[in-house]
Amino acid sequence: MKEIKELLAITASLKEQFIQYNRNFTLDGRLVGDIGEVLAAEKYNLQLLPENTPIHDAIEISTGRKIQIKSSFKENFYFPFGEYRIPDYYLALIIRKDGNLEELYNGPGEFIYKNYIIANKLKGYKNSYYRLSHNKLKRLNQQISIEDKIKMK
Repeated sequence: MKEIKELLAITASLKEQFIQYNRNFTLDGRLVGDIGEVLAAEKYNLQLLPENTPIHDAIEISTGRKIQIKSSFKENFYFPFGEYRIPDYYLALIIRKDGNLEELYNGPGEFIYKNYIIANKLKGYKNSYYRLSHNKLKRLNQQISIEDKIKMK
């Protein structure tokens, strides 16, 4: 029980510490996403959009480019199903145990869609999302020009 109380105190502290990002850090499926979005905002100088904004999670402050941020502690990422749900930019980040981020993919969402999903005739899961592997995202990322990447601070 003590550990649960500590977790709740930590999430309350995170919410207070990062109040400017308006994230709740709830102990559910959103926690990893909230952590990843805040870490990305700090690393890439992003303005986070309100929670549950369709398609995009943030805007690059210097350019206004819209970004969907996906973060994970695991090796797979989800990409939205359907052409109308393709994000302008897609940022896939692994959160390391030390709290640092590893960038797997940073570039246009359309590039993933055309050069991997369509090219390989991937089937979406229940018309909801495509599953993308860590290694494939890294290979695709190597093909993205520096101009098409979201800039770090």
